[in-house]
Amino acid sequence: MDYIELGAERQRMGPQKRLIGDDRMLMRAALGLLAVMTVWRFAIGLISHVIWEESHFVVSGAYPDFGYPDIPAGFPWIARLVTAIFGWHIWPLRIIGLLIATAIPFAVYFLAEPLTTRRNAIWAAIIALLLPPSALNGTIFYPEGALQLLLVVMCGCLIRAVATDERKWWIWAGVCAGIGQLVHFRFLVPGLAVVLFMLVNREGRKLWTRPGPYITAVLGVIGFIPAIIYNATHDWPAVQFHVINRPHFDPAPDHIISFVLTQVGLCTPIFFVALCFAAKVSLVDDRHKPDTLLGYQAVTIFLFYVVQATINKKVMPHWPFMAYLPLLPYVPGLLIAFADNAFTPFGRLLRGAVIAISPVLALVIGVAASIYQWEYRHSAELPYTERAHNILQNENYLLAEPDLAAATARARARFGDDIAWAATGHRTAVHLEFPGPGKEGRHIYTLGEPYDNVARFVVARHDWHLDLEALQKDRAGKGVVIILDEPDYLLHVGEALSMYTTLCRTFEDIEPFKQTSLPPGRTVLSLYTARVRQKPLDVLPKGPCPLIPQLYLANPNSGSFITVKDSKQHYGIAVDPKGITHVDIMIDHKPVVAAKYGIDDPNFHAPDYLSYAPNYPKVQFTFTFPPGSLTPGEHVLSLEATRTDGSKVEGAERKVYITKK
Repeated sequence: MDYIELGAERQRMGPQKRLIGDDRMLMRAALGLLAVMTVWRFAIGLISHVIWEESHFVVSGAYPDFGYPDIPAGFPWIARLVTAIFGWHIWPLRIIGLLIATAIPFAVYFLAEPLTTRRNAIWAAIIALLLPPSALNGTIFYPEGALQLLLVVMCGCLIRAVATDERKWWIWAGVCAGIGQLVHFRFLVPGLAVVLFMLVNREGRKLWTRPGPYITAVLGVIGFIPAIIYNATHDWPAVQFHVINRPHFDPAPDHIISFVLTQVGLCTPIFFVALCFAAKVSLVDDRHKPDTLLGYQAVTIFLFYVVQATINKKVMPHWPFMAYLPLLPYVPGLLIAFADNAFTPFGRLLRGAVIAISPVLALVIGVAASIYQWEYRHSAELPYTERAHNILQNENYLLAEPDLAAATARARARFGDDIAWAATGHRTAVHLEFPGPGKEGRHIYTLGEPYDNVARFVVARHDWHLDLEALQKDRAGKGVVIILDEPDYLLHVGEALSMYTTLCRTFEDIEPFKQTSLPPGRTVLSLYTARVRQKPLDVLPKGPCPLIPQLYLANPNSGSFITVKDSKQHYGIAVDPKGITHVDIMIDHKPVVAAKYGIDDPNFHAPDYLSYAPNYPKVQFTFTFPPGSLTPGEHVLSLEATRTDGSKVEGAERKVYITKK
C-alpha cells in the first residue's frame, strides 16, 4: 500500500508537454490569430457609425493649430494629412487605427524579448491579442491604440536603456514619449511613473547621474511644446477643462468599487488576477532589476485613475487600459507556473481550465461587441426590445441629411440662396460636418451649448470664426437653418434656458420646420429656418419664442424605456398666451390620463421667461400612468393642452418604448 510519510512535501507536477508545438509553430499560431483579429476589427469598422470624436479630430485638423481645447494636436494633424490625400472619408482614417492596433502585439513582443524566453514573448504577444483592453483597438480612429503602442515601445526602449545605457535606446524612448505627448495628455502619466521610479527605486535613483534620462526627457518635452504654446496663447483651455471644469470631488467608496469591478470585467477576472501578480513580481521580486520600471508604470497609471474615480463625475472605462500592457511579459510565465504547480493530473487539468476561462471570456466580449455594433447599425429595423442594448450615443447623423436638405431648401425659399447652418454645440456640429459634404461643402456655426463652455470648445470655434459671435457678424440679415439637439430638462436647467433665450434675441422670422429622430430615438434634432437679426435684441420680447417649447415634458425622456407597471410621478410645464385650463397625457395621440395642472412647485419655480402665460406661475403639471394604461411596444408620448377658449393644441412628442418588465 502506497503512503506519504508524515511531514513529506507533496510533489508538484512540474513542466508538462507544450501546448502548441515548438516556437515556430507558436509563432504561426500567433500570426494566424493576428490575421483573424485584423479581419474582425475591419468588419466591426465597416458597421460602426462615426463617433463624434472621429468627426472632432477631422474637423479640428481642417484648422491646423498647435493644439486644441481638449487634446494635443497629434490626431487632428494625422486626420489633416489623411484627408488631404484621400479626401473627406472615414475609411482611410480607420485603416490608420487598424494598422496601429495590428502593431501592438509586435510591440509587446519587443518589450518582452529581453525579459523572458522567446516562447513566452510570443505568448505575451498572443495575450495582447486576447486581452480586451488591447484587443478592442483598431475599429475606429481613436487615440487609445496609439497610446498603448507608444507606451509599450517606450517601455521596451527604457528597459534596454536602463540595462545597457546605450544612447540609442534613450533617444527612441524620448521619441515615443514626445509622440505620446502629441497624441494625448494622458501620456503625461507614464512620464510621472518614470519620475517616481527614479525617486523611489534604488536602481532608479542611479539614473540621475546618467545623461540618457535627460535626453529622453528633453525629447518628451519637445512633443509637449505645441500644446504648451496653444494653451499659453488661448488662456489655458485644456487646464480649464481637465483640471478645473471636469473634476467633481465625490469620494464615495462605491465609485472606486464600481471602477475596479469594471476593469476586472473588461480584462476578464483571470487575466486581471494574473496582471496583479505580474505587478507584484515586477515591483517586489524584480525590484533590483531594470524591468521593475514596468511595475511602476502599471501601478502609477492604474492608481492615478482610481484617484480620478473620486474626483471626476465620469471616469471613462478605457482610461486605465495603458496600465495593463507593460505587465504582459510576466503573464505567460505566471500562468504556466500556475498550471505546473498542480499536485495531480486532475489538478493540472482544472488549473488549465481556469486559465482557459480568460480567452473564452475575451471571445464572449468580442462577440458581444460585434452584436452590439450590428444592432446599432440596424437599430431602426430591429424589434424595439433590442434597442435597449444601445447604451452609447453613437447615432448615425447621415440619416438626418434628407431632412437637413429639405430644411435648407425651405430656408432658401424664404430668404434667398445664401444660407448658413448653425447647430446647438460643437459635438452636434462636427457630426454634421464630417462625414457629411465636407469642410468645403458645409461650415456649421455653433450656438453656445453650455457643455461647449465646460469643454472649452468655444475657444476653437471662436478661432475658426464659427461661433455665435461670428454668425451674428458674418450673416446678419441672412437666412439660417438652425439644428437644435435639445437637452433633457430644458426649462429646468438655467444654463440651457439662458442659451435659448439668447437665440431668441438673435434670430427673427423663426419657423419650426421638422423634428428628425435618429435611431434608437434618444437624439432628436429640431430643425428651424430663421433670419439672423441685424442687431441682437437687448431684451427678449414678452411672448412665446418658437425655439422654446410651450408644451414641455420633462420626463420620460425621448427614446427611454419604461415598463407597463411604471408608477413614477412624471412632470412638465404647459403655457400659452391664451392660458391653459387642462392637460392630457397622450400615447399614440390618444389620451390616457389627465395631468394635475396648475402647480407652482416650491422646490422649482417656473422660469420668469414664461410669465407671458395668464396663469403664471401656476403652469406646472404632474402625472402618473394609471394601472393598465400602458401596453408593450414602441409608442409616441405627447401632451394635449386645452386653452381657455376651448381650443386644443398637441405637442412635446417623443418616442418611448414600453416593456413588459
